[in-house]
Amino acid sequence: MASLLSGCATIKLGASYDKPIEEQVVDKGKTEDKVLIISVDGVLSDSPKEGLFSKAPSVLDSLMMQLKKAEDDEKIKTVLLKINSPGGGVTVSDIIYHELLEFKKRTNKKLYVQMMNVAASGGVYIAMAADHIQAHPSTITGSVGVISMNPDFSGTMEKIGAAVNVYKTGANKDMGSPFRAASDTDKQVFQNMVNSMAQRFYEVVKTQRNVNDEQMKALKTARIFTGKDAIQAGLVDSLGYLSDATEKACELAEAKDCKVVTYRFKQNPNATQYSPSMQWQGDAQPIQLLDIPMLEAAQLKAGVYYLYLQ
Repeated sequence: MASLLSGCATIKLGASYDKPIEEQVVDKGKTEDKVLIISVDGVLSDSPKEGLFSKAPSVLDSLMMQLKKAEDDEKIKTVLLKINSPGGGVTVSDIIYHELLEFKKRTNKKLYVQMMNVAASGGVYIAMAADHIQAHPSTITGSVGVISMNPDFSGTMEKIGAAVNVYKTGANKDMGSPFRAASDTDKQVFQNMVNSMAQRFYEVVKTQRNVNDEQMKALKTARIFTGKDAIQAGLVDSLGYLSDATEKACELAEAKDCKVVTYRFKQNPNATQYSPSMQWQGDAQPIQLLDIPMLEAAQLKAGVYYLYLQ
């Protein structure tokens, strides 16, 4: 450690994610047909996941790498998207939804969603691309809506006698600045933007789930649901567990006794259907000092989100 801090030693920190991903069979099945499990975990983002001294692909990057590999495998009949996410950025949620639809269109493969602990807001949005959505009885889902938050330090600045000099070319150029209180115009502009993005969400849900007006009214409150209530709300088709989902995902493609596979950077002989995909499992794991993942919610930048704040 002393050598490292003095600059006398070089240690590679964090794992390399530039290796080819490999198929990992987690259930042998009885035929050559496959169900591919892809995990979507955490806040939906296109920024790499970072610890203090390590970096992993973003949720978007990880998903796209796996879809790219799956596209060329004709034996994969269904992709089972295992979602455990409170949502995330509006744009990245929409990109994932779009890319899933395009993947289905290009390949004619089916998409089956298994909602895990939480699949809310943006997690619901990306699930809308599925041919079938299943939740656990205790899954938290819903939160169909948009949120944008901007801190306001103007009162504190005034109390301590501090100020920020701003030079701008338009009245709204510093809209959302934490150093001044929001004007009525600012609030209206932000609210209009949030309403517009929420309308896009509502249209996707309405189109893909064919919900009635009463169901849509309840969904627009942005409330959350457990699995059973989510069926009544029109967001979910069935309740079950991952073991049920793999079998039903196979049947969805009119196949039977499919293998269940995932993609990983390195084979893990102990992997199960619940093991995270794309996980680095090198025999000689690079040294990681103080590898403390940040709380993802605390990393959110100013913006507009399809996000359930837990």
